[in-house]
Parts: sequence; structure tokens; C-alpha cells
Amino acid sequence: MANARMNIAVVFDGELETGGGYQQQLSTILELQKLNKYNFIGVVFSTDNKNLLESYGIKSVLVKKSFIDKVFRFIQRQEWFFLFSAKLKIKSLFELMLDKNDIDLVYFLAPSGLSLDLLTHNYITTVWDLCHRDTPEFPEVNHFRQFELREQNYSKSLKKAVAVLVDSELGKKNVIRRYGVDENRVYPASFLPSINVNSKNVVDVKKKYGIEGDYIFYPAQFWSHKNHIYIIDALVSLINEGVKLTAVFSGSDKGNLKHVLKYSESQGVAAQVKYIGFAPNEEMYSLYKQSLAMVMPSYFGPTNIPPLEAFAVGTPVIYSDLNGLREQVAGAALLCDLKDPKSLASHLKALLNSEEVRQRLIEKGTQRLAELEKTSITAVIETILDDYAVKLKCWKAG
Repeated sequence: MANARMNIAVVFDGELETGGGYQQQLSTILELQKLNKYNFIGVVFSTDNKNLLESYGIKSVLVKKSFIDKVFRFIQRQEWFFLFSAKLKIKSLFELMLDKNDIDLVYFLAPSGLSLDLLTHNYITTVWDLCHRDTPEFPEVNHFRQFELREQNYSKSLKKAVAVLVDSELGKKNVIRRYGVDENRVYPASFLPSINVNSKNVVDVKKKYGIEGDYIFYPAQFWSHKNHIYIIDALVSLINEGVKLTAVFSGSDKGNLKHVLKYSESQGVAAQVKYIGFAPNEEMYSLYKQSLAMVMPSYFGPTNIPPLEAFAVGTPVIYSDLNGLREQVAGAALLCDLKDPKSLASHLKALLNSEEVRQRLIEKGTQRLAELEKTSITAVIETILDDYAVKLKCWKAG
């Protein structure tokens, strides 16, 4: 646009309790404000999110979801309705809002089915992971048609996108290979640590939660793929060697909390497992900083946010030794064999017995975070928007 800045609708959805995905969206939209040559307008679906964005000085538009609109959108997506849709030119409430605000491009910060409803607007979409294809046996990506729903969305939305943002080079390869997307439209961009770990608000975590001695921290929703069970097995292994540690778990229950707590009781380590619920934002820095290590034995990747947050705070990281995940930390974390809890126990003993090991990991984490920031979303999205602005002039005057 020669005489006017493009208007970019940035779709920010979800709730605080959804965890890392929500925090990633918030961190990204705040980063976008650095690109002041474009107008970014937040699109939200709750008053809470509107108030949150506006507290940061971000203009936002609230879109109310209605049952009638949901029904219309469902009908609109049916193949038999495509011809009628093209002739009638009826738009969803979401797209009518885009028209009203003179939006030039839509950027979905998270995977969204709303991209399937757009009739006259181009969009950038995001793929956080393809774990339903990597490990389809886990209930959260398998039960009640979750696998099929994800496949339907990705199969239909990715090919039409102006650009697809992914978390890593492995993520890029998987999107191209599995969904036939053109290579030049898929852009890897590094995740960002949550803004909460930058506050450096100090809370005496051990005193508040009644923790004696050292503890490890795992901030994760209670999905089965988060693999809390592995940590419990490692605690048992440590006890058998005369070493006692506490595991602090934070996050919302997504259906697996009861199983985890019951398992800790059956293994005789319930007293060493502290479930603190969804941790307040103002406590996150201290929860990381005061821990022996952030331990994340997740089966899902190829990248995750907690290791980046631990790097930012200066906390050692113990991570899954899986393809993609090991590349994310690139030697800045201790990697554990998910088939053998004793490997985690061994790493924890090394941290307990050697301050040198601990400091070396902290230094490497700082270096790794600096490397990843070179491919942050700001630089990547600017390239995409600059290219689109040139093409937009072909059908829309500045």
C-alpha cells in the first residue's frame, strides 16, 4: 500500500486457563506492536480478552458468537453448499466484521476453523504441532473425533493460506509432506517465552506451598501426553536411592489429574507431589527460579514454551529425548529417555550434586534463547506482510 498502512486483523482466542497456547498468542500480539508500519487490530471473542488487549494499548474488536451463526458456518462449509455460497455471497458475522473494519489480511495466532469461513479475505494461519499424526494413540487427539476434526481443518485451510507459520524446521517439513503445502508458503518462527517470566516478581514458593527441600517444576495442563507419570516413577527411583525431591505440578485439569494423583498414591509418593492448580501469573517467575530444574517429559512437540521460559529465568531444563524436542534445546538441556525413568533420576542427582552442572546448563540456556530469538515471529511476519502489501496493490488502492 503506497499511501496507507495495511489493516491486519489478529485473531486472539482462548482463555487464560488454556495455558501455553494462550500465553503464546498474547506474547505474539504484543511483539507485533513493534511493527508500527502496519495497523494491527485484535479480534477477540470475550470481554476479558478485549479488556486485556486494551490494557496494553492494543485496539480490539469484540465478536459475539451466536448459535445461528455457528449453524450458518456449518452449512457454509458443506461441499453441496459451495455453489449456493458463491452465488448468494452471504458472509458470516465474523467476515462482516472484517469488512466493517476494512481489514486487508487476517492473521490467526492459533489454529482456527474460522479460516474455512472466509469468502473474500486472505489469511495467515498457524500450526502449533501435528501431534495427532505423530502420536495418534493419545486420547486428547484421538477420542470423540479429535483426529478427524484436526485433519479436516488442516487439509482444507493450509493450502489456501497466504502463509503458514510453524514452530520449527521439522514442523515445516511435516506440514509440506502431510498436507501438500507449497514450501515457499511455510515459515518457521520460534516460540516466545510468556511475558509472565519477565516480571521477576518474587514470592517465597516453598513457604506458600509448604515445600521442604528441593523441588522440580512442571507447568503443564493435565493431558495424558504431558507424561506426569514419568516424573512420579523417577521420584520412586530416587527414594529407593535415599534421595527425596518434591515435584510441583501446575496447570488446569484436562481430564488426567485424577489419574496422576491416584498413581502417586499407589506408588507411595503422594506427599512429594504438590499440585498447586493453575499458577497465578505473578508467581511464575519464582516457581521457575526457585526450582532445582524445570522438568518436561512431554511426548508432544516438536517445540514447547516452558523450556524457553526456564532459559529466560535462568533455570536448568530437563527435556524429552525425542526428535524435534532435542533440536529445540540444542544441547542446552539434559535429555531423558522416556522409556526409562531412571534416566531422569540420574539427571536430577547430577544437578543436586554439582553446582557446576547447574551453572553450565543455565549459561547454555541463555545462549540458546538468544539464538532462537533471531528467528522470532517479528522478523518472519514482517517478511510475509511486506510481500503481501506489494500484491495487495493489484486489486486494492492505497
